[in-house]
Amino acid sequence: MKQSEKNQKSRALILTHAFAEFASHGYEGSSLNQICARGNLSKGLLYHDYKNKDALYLACAHVLFDDMTRYLRHEIELSTVTAKQYFAVRMRFSRQHPLHRQLFSDLLMFPQSRLQQEISRCRAEFDAFNKAALQSILQKEPLRSPLSMEEALLQFRSFVHFLSVYIREDAAADAAQKANDLLQTMLYGLLAR
Repeated sequence: MKQSEKNQKSRALILTHAFAEFASHGYEGSSLNQICARGNLSKGLLYHDYKNKDALYLACAHVLFDDMTRYLRHEIELSTVTAKQYFAVRMRFSRQHPLHRQLFSDLLMFPQSRLQQEISRCRAEFDAFNKAALQSILQKEPLRSPLSMEEALLQFRSFVHFLSVYIREDAAADAAQKANDLLQTMLYGLLAR
């Protein structure tokens, strides 16, 4: 095996164990020692590939957003997507990738302020795709006056973030139904008019 293949394999192994550690314990609850112990890795090997905990966390964030974006692009047709389809795809991804769901929630609930600029770069493509999907959904329906498209997008994105946290907190079998119920409330309200 060539040295470049060995390096690539070791980086992938480190990233796999780091991803699981950060997803399970969050940034604050994880340490490089725990990651090394989890994967039976030497600290020297880890430091050879990653400068520090921040660099490793950012590498995991990059994997997270790349995987999510790739999945959404494959499953969602922007021109025809409905709110129900969009959330069904997000829920399906969360069920199929529980570690991704946990790491995503950690990034939302406990942002590391010193890493926000780098995390924003990691998630730029993900955010752009989601904005396009949400805009496509909202353009098909009349907005209540005087709500602008930008305000509606901001509120919808806030709801999606809330839902992501909610899904982490309530990973019950009926989470998809609960998410759909919340979506209906968000879109149509609680009170009859």
